[in-house]
Amino acid sequence: MVLLTSSTVSVIISTGIVCMFTLLLFLSGYVLQQQSVRSIQDALRPPPAPPNAGPGSSRSSHKRSDEDILSNLDLPKEKTKNSHSEYRHYLSPTRGNYAYLQLLSTPDPSDICSAIVFFKHIATNGSAVEDRLFMYPQEWDLLKHPPKRVARALSLLHAASLKYGIWLLPIDMTAATSAGYEATDTKLLRLGQIQFLQYDSVLYLQSPGMLLDTGKLDAIILSRPLPLRYDKKRRESFNNEAWIPMPLRPDRDANLPPVYLITVNHIGGGNVEARGHIPNVALPGFGHLVAGPWAVKSPKDSDYNEDEQPGYVFFENDKDGHVKWAGNPLFGSWRALQYEVCDGLDLDDVIHDEA
Repeated sequence: MVLLTSSTVSVIISTGIVCMFTLLLFLSGYVLQQQSVRSIQDALRPPPAPPNAGPGSSRSSHKRSDEDILSNLDLPKEKTKNSHSEYRHYLSPTRGNYAYLQLLSTPDPSDICSAIVFFKHIATNGSAVEDRLFMYPQEWDLLKHPPKRVARALSLLHAASLKYGIWLLPIDMTAATSAGYEATDTKLLRLGQIQFLQYDSVLYLQSPGMLLDTGKLDAIILSRPLPLRYDKKRRESFNNEAWIPMPLRPDRDANLPPVYLITVNHIGGGNVEARGHIPNVALPGFGHLVAGPWAVKSPKDSDYNEDEQPGYVFFENDKDGHVKWAGNPLFGSWRALQYEVCDGLDLDDVIHDEA
């Protein structure tokens, strides 16, 4: 029998503790080493092509040949060959990343449903412009007790954003409203246009309105050289035949032009350049691509010409801000499309034909 002195016991205990901690340190180092190896392997592995993860993420998909662009134009099959030939001779050499935009500063259920109809048509008719943006005041998302019709319309908008690939852009407007200014479409765009930095150009189209021909709408962006950023070496940037400069003046104007081309660029030093343009409506073959309901002709009219029918039609409002049905041959069809995407909403509770 061996008697252990207290010093021997202390040495054994100390040795055991050292061995235990040494083993724990070894195991911890081994685990960290394996994690590092996996991280390195993941870093070296080619990443999969991501889905359309946000506004502007589809940039590479827009850099395609003219034939690819033309194949996406929504033209009648019996006219495809001739129409492609017609577009080919003046397709813009400036290709890039573009988006369609609609915005509302007031949560009008009818106008929201009209925007959903527009984006649904864009998403399901093979547009060559793949990004779809809807801008609205961030305050809409903070409403605690909105009217039932408004709450229903906003719910349908969020559901449609997932179904049709609409990028919702809520804009904080407190910088304007806290200073006592009214929330208007022009102020909303001024505060939110920084969102367009990843795009070469964004085309705003007024809601309410109705899309008739996706190909013709695409042509307003793709068929002529765009102004884009000012460049003294590129004449189209400052003297453009198709696009007339129209600065945004939110302090003076509450409403935007029915069709408005916006380009936003970094110009260095943390500064941003924003340029706005309206289409030259006097330019043959271009000015009719977006127009009001007066430009829509019936096949029964003697002066009917399908090639001169607009691609997108913006609607006029009456004195109360509602869409006028008088003089609008598309009103019935447009209303029916609204009910398709906004089932359960009563959109006919007011009269829209007063001057």
